[in-house]
Order: sequence, then structure tokens, then C-alpha cells
Amino acid sequence: MEPVTLSHAPQTRQLARQLETSFAAELLRAARPQQKAGGLAGRGAGGDAFDSFMDEALGAAMAARGGLGLAPALEKAIAGRSQGVPR
Repeated sequence: MEPVTLSHAPQTRQLARQLETSFAAELLRAARPQQKAGGLAGRGAGGDAFDSFMDEALGAAMAARGGLGLAPALEKAIAGRSQGVPR
């Protein structure tokens, strides 16, 4: 994995999308009802892994389709911090 430099707009945009994707996945994970049956795919480690992969995939799909609208705000904040603009 390459180090992230925030001096280029495409890298800042990609980082903002990654953050939005992770946040959307966490929202999906938190919203899933905790069932005794063990999630979407059943019981055990396999079911837990499937649930985690599904949350990540759905979070990525949400972000790719406009997401939660956080990416532009995150991108602006990241760009501002990289230029030394106070919060």
C-alpha cells in the first residue's frame, strides 16, 4: 500500500470516498438486527464473514451511487487540512 499524499485532488477524492464507504458499511452493520440465528448467512464464523463482506460491498455500492453525501464534505475538509486551513 502506498502512502497517501493529499496534495493531489484525485487522491483526496479517493480518500473521501473510502471514508464514506467505511462509514456506510458501519451504518449497515449497526442497522442489522442481531438475531439468534446468526446474521444473514446463518451461524458461525462463515456467516459472520459473509455479513462483513456484504456490509462492505453494500457500503461501496452506496458510495459509488452518490452515497450519503458525505464525500464532498470530507474531501473539502481533507483538502483544507492538507493546506493548513484551521477547522
